[in-house]
Amino acid sequence: MSILTLELLRRLSETPGGPGDEAAVRDIIARTVHPRVDELSIDNMGNLIAIKRGSGASSRQIVLAAHMDEVAFMITKIDDDGLLHVAASGGINRRTVLGKPVQVGPDRLPGVISLRPPHLVDDPEEYRRPPKLRDLVIDIGAKDGEEAKSKVKRGQYAVFRTPFRFLAPGEAPGPNAPPPRSGRISGKAFDDRLGCAALIELLSGEPFPFDLVGVFTVQEEIGLRGALAAGSRLKPDVALILEGTLCPDLPGRWGQEQTPPTTRLGHGPAITTTDRSHITPPWLLQHILRTAEANDIPHQFKHPNVGGTDAAGFARYWGTPAAIISTPARYIHSPIAIADLADFWHGVDLVKATLHGLA
Repeated sequence: MSILTLELLRRLSETPGGPGDEAAVRDIIARTVHPRVDELSIDNMGNLIAIKRGSGASSRQIVLAAHMDEVAFMITKIDDDGLLHVAASGGINRRTVLGKPVQVGPDRLPGVISLRPPHLVDDPEEYRRPPKLRDLVIDIGAKDGEEAKSKVKRGQYAVFRTPFRFLAPGEAPGPNAPPPRSGRISGKAFDDRLGCAALIELLSGEPFPFDLVGVFTVQEEIGLRGALAAGSRLKPDVALILEGTLCPDLPGRWGQEQTPPTTRLGHGPAITTTDRSHITPPWLLQHILRTAEANDIPHQFKHPNVGGTDAAGFARYWGTPAAIISTPARYIHSPIAIADLADFWHGVDLVKATLHGLA
């Protein structure tokens, strides 16, 4: 029986967890997987490591990894007017943030991202450019700097405040029901809470022939730091990275050019051949493709070869063969994303079948 519920997906999506500040997300995951695994620990970086012992038929050690952190704003200054100045922690899409609600600090204070009103903009070119991060502030409704400083501290994080929603027509399943095998969902932090959800599901199933190590990593968005630490320590035989990846499949220029979008919603999980930081070993890539075809699992290639993932972290120092299987999601690194549950579940099916073939 699936361990996932719509309520668990909601909590994973809505809970704040900027890079280095993943504790609240980690707590949800740890409480969920604890009854289903044999060992659970937190390393010095903050990675959550869950070990599910295998049947003993294989001596291999396989890692599945998904990162817990999301792009966020770090509070760098609180001015005399009570406005919060910020720096980006991760690659935030600045074109999408104006007027968006956020939650600030451990108390999750409500705030709004603000900029000079259009009535005061003299340069028409300013409308055509994404706002500079140094010009953005967060308004928490404080009357002055003293009040703001009593509620928020420099170095704390703000993340988007976005409700999780089931978008399919008709009545949504109850919160304690497993997510349907089809239908679309919206929310924040699908990069990479969808990967975390898939890893939770895979850890809750029957044992594999080998020991399966689930690594919920930290600080992926600012340089794969958790994966670098975990890879050096664990030195696995193979690592599969579960991601939420970009999906620019909207109407417009993609329909007018020969170059297809990076991924498409509803076309299955995305398999990465290479990106800016990693090349999937050919033997592992071919194994995944053969597995998908043999099991009639819809799948697609991610292209062009953009971005980077924890695969590079696991491969960089120890040389661990690593591959990436992702759930496409529109508008990642922005206040809201949309994903297709069919892609998510086919990704879980593909990873499970791939693991059995690695014994």
